Amino acid sequence: MDVGAFPARRPFFDQENHMFKIIDKNLEEVLLVLLLTLMSVLIGVQIVMRYVVGESLTWSEELARYCFIWATYIGVSYAVKVGAHIRVDAVTDMLPVSTRRYVNLFSYFMFIVFAALVMKEGYALTAKIFSFGQESSSLGLPMGYVYMAPTVGFGLVVFRILQKMVEEVKMIRKGEPT
Repeated sequence: MDVGAFPARRPFFDQENHMFKIIDKNLEEVLLVLLLTLMSVLIGVQIVMRYVVGESLTWSEELARYCFIWATYIGVSYAVKVGAHIRVDAVTDMLPVSTRRYVNLFSYFMFIVFAALVMKEGYALTAKIFSFGQESSSLGLPMGYVYMAPTVGFGLVVFRILQKMVEEVKMIRKGEPT
């Protein structure tokens, strides 16, 4: 058997690993689709139960609310990834093209500072909630999992902003305009 006929195996943590590319490309989208689908199904079932069956589920609205909270914070990361956050670029448009990338890097850095602050405070609050042992009223779910959403969401934001910063630095080195 000719060993040369088989392609060389890539190391698991290779940057070009297909699995990591798929996760990097689709993580927020998959999570958002799952959360919003679950939320929609829960609300639909609640409507049917309330108006058709005449009974109400005690836990569905609570779980839908928690899905919405998580979707909101995951959505912040998705908006960073696709560049959908609101930006005032009237001033930067007047700057020379070579300067715009540096201003973008500065704005990314400031966003990371804000995200780190949210993560720090979110972690502190989550730790307190877990230590209190607080549970949700209907599901009995530890509320720390709900309060963990800002920390996780803004952790993803930091990751996505760092990716944007790397792209900006590459463009600066290549000398490409914005």
